[in-house]
Amino acid sequence: MKKIISWLSIPYYFNPSISFKFKFSVSIGLFVFLFLYIFKPFYLMSLEGIILQYTFGIGLVTFIGVFFFLYVPALIFKNYFNEDNWTIGRNIFLIIIGILFTGIVIWSLGNIYKSQYNIKNISLIRFLFYTYLVGTLPVVFFIFINEKNVREKREKRANAINTYNKEKREVYLKKLPSKIKFFSENKKENISFSIDDLVYITSQGNYASFFIKKETDIKEKILRVTLTKIEEKLKEYPNVFRCHKSYIINSNFINDISGNARGYLLKSNFISTDIPVSRSFSKQSLQKLIK
Repeated sequence: MKKIISWLSIPYYFNPSISFKFKFSVSIGLFVFLFLYIFKPFYLMSLEGIILQYTFGIGLVTFIGVFFFLYVPALIFKNYFNEDNWTIGRNIFLIIIGILFTGIVIWSLGNIYKSQYNIKNISLIRFLFYTYLVGTLPVVFFIFINEKNVREKREKRANAINTYNKEKREVYLKKLPSKIKFFSENKKENISFSIDDLVYITSQGNYASFFIKKETDIKEKILRVTLTKIEEKLKEYPNVFRCHKSYIINSNFINDISGNARGYLLKSNFISTDIPVSRSFSKQSLQKLIK
């Protein structure tokens, strides 16, 4: 049981691409159609003569149902579908709900269709059992294989990046001021620090938290300013990167990178928090993060 719970909590990538959702929906719909048409399981042997149009209809409704549940809920419940918090468990839960509603729609439409041919209807519970039997196993199998392949690919790339020798940039850094000052939006407050002591910056609503190294400790300083303005001022420093919509990091303090199915995580001996990396962050930029 612990292994199952652990597996369900593994990070998983919720792909926001409409193209991916469409292709995935077509694949599931096509699989359901071909499986039902070729093997004719359950009660389908009794539908001789209309088996093609009936199974094609089920496949078409499956395609529409899968696409709907991949696309619409993510637009409405944006926080729940946040890619940084998405897991295998959430993905499977979405599938279970999607199969439930899709099965009910197919059963309802199927009863109307079969009544025209005087074919005996089956109960909703029995139909949903068949639906889960056909639909759940291939989807869960796909999730397992996809998570494994993506994780191994990113772990392999992360290991390669960790062994990458970053070019020396001390000469270039000497041309830039070591001390830097930031002002708040109203210009009434400011903080200043040495760029060499900046560990990372993260956003908290309209505020930014600066994490500055002080001897063996890290101090947090908060200022009302956007990450975009901070990024603009720090763009000349080659060791400072905006690696995520909510994080700016100093690569001098990053000593490891790991990968999973959701993406990459930056690690530092100075902080306990793993910093996420945006999918738009290029491989070349990732290579520059690790010494």
